[in-house]
Amino acid sequence: MSSPATQRFPALDGIRALAAFAVVCTHVGFTSGRSLRSDLLGPILARGDFGVAVFFLLSGFLLYRPFALHSLGLSTRPSTPQYLWRRALRILPALFAFVIITLTWITPYRVRASDYLQYLLLIQTYDHHDYDPNLAQLWTLAIEIAFYVLLPVLAWLAARRADGPTALRRQGVMLTITALVAPVFTLLEIHLLPGTQALLWIPAYLDWFALGMGLALLTCVPAATPVLADFRATLREWADHPGTCWLITLVLYLLAALPLGVPRTLAPATYWQWTAQHYLYAGAAFFLLLPVVLGTGGVVGRALGSRPAHFLGTISYGVYLWHVPLLPVLQRHLGYREFGGHFVELLIVTTACAVAAASLSWYLLERPILRYGSRPWRGRRAAPPKAAATTAATQSN
Repeated sequence: MSSPATQRFPALDGIRALAAFAVVCTHVGFTSGRSLRSDLLGPILARGDFGVAVFFLLSGFLLYRPFALHSLGLSTRPSTPQYLWRRALRILPALFAFVIITLTWITPYRVRASDYLQYLLLIQTYDHHDYDPNLAQLWTLAIEIAFYVLLPVLAWLAARRADGPTALRRQGVMLTITALVAPVFTLLEIHLLPGTQALLWIPAYLDWFALGMGLALLTCVPAATPVLADFRATLREWADHPGTCWLITLVLYLLAALPLGVPRTLAPATYWQWTAQHYLYAGAAFFLLLPVVLGTGGVVGRALGSRPAHFLGTISYGVYLWHVPLLPVLQRHLGYREFGGHFVELLIVTTACAVAAASLSWYLLERPILRYGSRPWRGRRAAPPKAAATTAATQSN
């Protein structure tokens, strides 16, 4: 059995791909009007944004795990500059190309220089500048970038200053406080930040990241550690029954599809609707990941870690970016009216075009930049280009 420091999680590639295509489904469902119908499929399609919760848990898990290993004395301390550099290499080139192309040639809205600046710096949600629906999905990247910067600080706060149980308790305290920031912030938002877009800022989603970070910590803790022995054993027992975990995921997802979640239209959600959906998504994402991070996931886990799933997971970032502006362009080209139906046709065409655009972005832009940028920088020793590019791709979301 591999040690915690060398353990790999290939099924997460397939999970990432499923999350990206769930978001595609919900956007196509809304634009075609299919998710607005009062039947069984409509509400299910409307909740494909559940993929965002999966992305955030994946980021918390994959990016925090090297820091968790160090905090428990199982690996050397990750280099923060190298970590931030790899994050920039993975996210920014594709983002910059996407924003420039979309604002220059795709959007029908009038574009000003400030629009480029806002979206390229991912600050559009802090001053109500995210009015262009062709870039609406970038609010999640603004949160991701904030998390990338915050993560080394959180890791430093819980850094190892003692061995064994004390180091583990420090981790637990840090994760608990991080998770509690979200409900406190959403309550304060009602009274202190009215009229803002505070629910699109990172504090409202720190509990999702903390769940992923907690899973990462559990995969690092040696089995003989007494502090978490019973809890870890219980979760591993759950993970050994992936069908049960994924059934729980399905039940929580379907509960979120009920009217207790946010409205399927553009009507504003109440505090309780937003909160109910937020925590149903958190639980669903947790049980979705549990079997493939604390177990193997069985036959499904092997399929999620297959070569086709790895490819789709690798390009999922590009799919997530490009499907949004491509959807209305394809809808107009095919002569379909907005909210006028043709869900299946739009889904097939949009998915195919988004996969094509994402593949071009990966092979012509993202992968070459990852390979070149991951070489030794300023004389410092780094991982071989191919290995570093693969690692960066695996850690993407």
